[in-house]
Amino acid sequence: MDKLIPLTVAGLKVPLATYILIALFCLFITWFRKTKIGQDMRAVGQDMAVADSAGIPVERTRIVAIIISTVLACYGQIIYLQNIGTLNTYNSHDQVGMYSIAALLIGGATVSRANVSNVFLGVTLFHLMFIVSPAAGQTLIGSAMLGEYFRVFVCYGIIAIALVLHAWKRAEDRKRERAAQRLGG
Repeated sequence: MDKLIPLTVAGLKVPLATYILIALFCLFITWFRKTKIGQDMRAVGQDMAVADSAGIPVERTRIVAIIISTVLACYGQIIYLQNIGTLNTYNSHDQVGMYSIAALLIGGATVSRANVSNVFLGVTLFHLMFIVSPAAGQTLIGSAMLGEYFRVFVCYGIIAIALVLHAWKRAEDRKRERAAQRLGG
């Protein structure tokens, strides 16, 4: 795919077809969120019981969301694998999932809400961490490999902190709702 539409700018090869595909996916997601099924997905993601009471077919909506996200993830995996130069289909998906989640969370997404700008900011910051962590490990400790361990630790740490903060926020919201019900009732 990188060689599909060749473009060279100042001696640098630009994978134009890949960037066009990414732009099309971004436009699709932006458009899709405004459709009825996109709004239904948002409602189901916020509260399944309320969505069900509103007449939204919750299980059907969840299945459609899973299918769409899986298909988009497959295209992302293909782009990722082609740029590595290998087609390791047996365990590469394990690595991509963690990195994708960490990049989204670094970009400012939450467990319940993410958008396209979170993707680009997260990917930029996450790739900067790939560049900086081995150099930092080499400078601070004398071993670039320890920088790699630090990077993996940060990835898991970001995911864990986001999940803990999400659970804590939901618990606080529930506590406030119960207090409001006691005062009102």
